[in-house]
Amino acid sequence: MHHRITIIGVGLTCALGVMATSALGQEATNTPAATQPAAGSLYLRQKARYIRLGDDPSPERGDRDVYESITSLTYGLRRDVSLSLEVPLEYSVADTASGTERDFGVNDIALTIKYRPLQIDLNPLDSVRFAVFGGVEVPSGDRGFSSESVDVFAGGIFMAILGRHGITQSVSYSFNQGAEDYRSRAGDGPDDALRYDTAYLYRLAPEAYGAETGAATYLTLELNGLYELNGDHEILLGGGVLYEARSFALEAAVGLPIHQDVDERAERDLIVTLGVRILF
Repeated sequence: MHHRITIIGVGLTCALGVMATSALGQEATNTPAATQPAAGSLYLRQKARYIRLGDDPSPERGDRDVYESITSLTYGLRRDVSLSLEVPLEYSVADTASGTERDFGVNDIALTIKYRPLQIDLNPLDSVRFAVFGGVEVPSGDRGFSSESVDVFAGGIFMAILGRHGITQSVSYSFNQGAEDYRSRAGDGPDDALRYDTAYLYRLAPEAYGAETGAATYLTLELNGLYELNGDHEILLGGGVLYEARSFALEAAVGLPIHQDVDERAERDLIVTLGVRILF
């Protein structure tokens, strides 16, 4: 009897630890996940991103280096509903015919609501989840960075955590209402955009959860696709590492193009992302 109680206690301890880390999501860097913080909890995610742009069709600009700071705040309204606010800042350095051009500004601000109608817990560690999300991007008012239009988006996410393996598939569609004909930011032009993202996570450590487990380390592999109705199509393949503790996480990822058929904006030749997540 005592042995059985000990096993149950260890199992509950492991489950609580996993629940704490799962609030952070086992979420890959560039793929949305079907997770959210508990009701009343606040989740901060800060990403620093470098993007190397090349083959720019604009006659005024050549190759460009873009540095982004993306701040996201997510609040748990219920166990299965969350509300998020994302504010992206951008600093860019471009080679032009007249010399080097430097710009700094605020891109469009996104407000997202996510609802998870399905969560099947196979055991204290493994689960299958499905979530839907929708929201709106509003103009920042910063000319040269804002699309100057109100754009609605919606999508769905399937996620499965099975032992040391995790798989996530996300698809979303953006109804872009305006903007100038030329836009350097992927998916931010006047044409609607379809995004499809796939992520695979492998838990590198620990091999198995125990009563003292306080963190986990994952290797990530992502396929991120973007198709715009003007015909532009780009697919990036990337890898990274994710370290998740009970109240914070650290992430790093690199993405490279494996397919580029882009005529209306600059191609993305390299993306490097570093991030930190904090659960309050």
